Amino acid sequence: MPEPEPAPSDEPREAADTPARRHAKRLFETVQEYTGTARSLSAIAREIGLNRRTVAKCARAACWQECIRRTPPRRSTSLDPYLDYLGQRWEEGEHTATVLHQEIAAKGYRGHYQRVKMAIAPLRRSLPIDTPRERPPSPRQVARWITTTPSRRGLHTTEALHRLLEHCPELDQTHTLVRQFAAMLDARNAAPLPD
Repeated sequence: MPEPEPAPSDEPREAADTPARRHAKRLFETVQEYTGTARSLSAIAREIGLNRRTVAKCARAACWQECIRRTPPRRSTSLDPYLDYLGQRWEEGEHTATVLHQEIAAKGYRGHYQRVKMAIAPLRRSLPIDTPRERPPSPRQVARWITTTPSRRGLHTTEALHRLLEHCPELDQTHTLVRQFAAMLDARNAAPLPD
């Protein structure tokens, strides 16, 4: 005779163990250890290094599940009627938010470009690694790369600087001069300097 299946409980099944759940549990347990003492919530917050409101929330909670940050349900936006179209265009290979915004604006969308950019951000994160998505480095970052001893640069930095120097001959010449000057300083030899 087959065993009867257990009746479904009214409570939702325990979700998978995630970092957020583990963090909420540790937070709850830590705050609960302090709440039995004579310390104020502000004193506990300072000692633990947390916001007072977070400490108060964990102190009021009956169980650690109440400390988990809840995400509010998503509200509908003016972009919703165009989401299917954006998904279709994404699948067709158009990954530029500006172009997608222009296309749906021509179809009647009156919202801001930023909303389109945010809507396709999750799709962008799933692009393969080899898809060029690199943001150009700042001048300060490039200056740091050039002045750093090559042996102390990381692989990513070395590759990024190499690509940059290939595209900019003036910067390549600057890099060469900086490295020559650094070699002169290391050797404490000013002879190569022109008069």
